[in-house]
Amino acid sequence: MTRFLRSATVALGAALIACATCALPARAADQDVSKPVLLVASPKLGQTDFRETVLLAVPFRNGEHVGFILNRPTDTTLATLFPEHAPSREVKDPVYVGGPILPQVLFAVVRGNDRPTEGAVQLMPDLFFVNGAAAVDSVIERSPNRARYFAGLVGWRPGELEAQVAENFWDVRDADASAVFRNDPQGLWPEMKPR
Repeated sequence: MTRFLRSATVALGAALIACATCALPARAADQDVSKPVLLVASPKLGQTDFRETVLLAVPFRNGEHVGFILNRPTDTTLATLFPEHAPSREVKDPVYVGGPILPQVLFAVVRGNDRPTEGAVQLMPDLFFVNGAAAVDSVIERSPNRARYFAGLVGWRPGELEAQVAENFWDVRDADASAVFRNDPQGLWPEMKPR
């Protein structure tokens, strides 16, 4: 399967270019981004790629943050990308546009209390980040529908996210794993948009 992940990067990139009912998490009153948060795009982002998005953002290292766009599903499935790989056909959800960084790379965000594979990074008590072809392959084969699969991610240099929040580009909300796995991701931004 690892071979399939590597060989499908061109197909995934082309597919992403072609497409580009939970309780709402509470507003983080102090706009603190030192913990995992949901970022709700404000109208100030205008016609950028982040217009009307909701992102999961987590502190990473040395003041950096990483995250994923939660409400940009594609029309592409893992079964389409890896037709010869039976476990990929078990994944019900489409691949999501995670962000502009490494858009040809597939990442998994896995829900559960147990580490899904060696090297998985815990984002929150019940959420793990998995990267690397072999590790993502392991998730697909062991628990295909406990994960949401993202092509690409979003990253912020030290101080960059704080500056964007101070400029009111993002409305900060408390992170909630149910937002990551919402059945109707396109409904996230209309329900959470800043007023």
